[in-house]
Amino acid sequence: MSPPSTPAGESYTPNTLTQERALLQHLSSNTPLPLPTPHALDTSLTLLQYPYLLLSRPRGVPLSHARERGLLTERQALLLDLRLGALLRAQHEVQNDWFGTPAQEHDGLYSWQEAFTLLLETLIEDAKGLGISFEYEKLRKPLGRAIGSFLFDDCEVPSLVSFAGDEDTIVVDLSEEGSGGEEEVPVTSFLTVSHALWGDPLLEALFLDPSKAFEEGYGGSPIVFRRQKTKRLWYTVFLALMVLVQAKREEGTGLRTVGTDRVAWARRTIDQSIEELQNAPTY
Repeated sequence: MSPPSTPAGESYTPNTLTQERALLQHLSSNTPLPLPTPHALDTSLTLLQYPYLLLSRPRGVPLSHARERGLLTERQALLLDLRLGALLRAQHEVQNDWFGTPAQEHDGLYSWQEAFTLLLETLIEDAKGLGISFEYEKLRKPLGRAIGSFLFDDCEVPSLVSFAGDEDTIVVDLSEEGSGGEEEVPVTSFLTVSHALWGDPLLEALFLDPSKAFEEGYGGSPIVFRRQKTKRLWYTVFLALMVLVQAKREEGTGLRTVGTDRVAWARRTIDQSIEELQNAPTY
């Protein structure tokens, strides 16, 4: 279910439910990814005050929950990370002709640097307009340096990126008692498409702090050069900004999707990342 979106044009918003359904159907047709099946989409507002997308319910628990409760053995966790890396690689092999969000399909964005910096600037202005405080001007100088060095232009092929998908949105086939001795734990639902876009695979939230097994399953780390570490830092700023903006917009709506822990992480992370960006290499 989704509240009415912010008017399109000047604001960053999650994908519409219509776009989510189209992305799920596209992924189901082009990848082996375990995904929920869309059963019904209603945007008429006749049954509920919000549009809704009815999906099949995957069996199991969120991966974050399984880790917190200690439901995975060391071997299971290792095999699962290998599997998740391979699934993410399969998702990124779904590619496109243009960059950006589904809403930008007709904008003709064929440069990732152009597409990403437009989205980032939009989020910065959204945060400013919502009264979210951080050092805006201190962010501008390293951004200008990054753009001048073409930091983001090493991505030439638009891949389908979940962006906000993390271990809260991955579902594994476990009960509260664990796996009952099974060696490998099946993944029943992989990531989310609520913020999915066509862009740089390194943008994935799963690349914030990947395990060695995850990187091995993916086929190797996407970070090879120092400048790519800086690029990942910008993607972390983008993610933190998105979390803060979405949480602020949800205040008073009665529909909360962003937890207080995540907001605290975003608040802490954006200040830390701005400091790190001041001297981060772009070559």
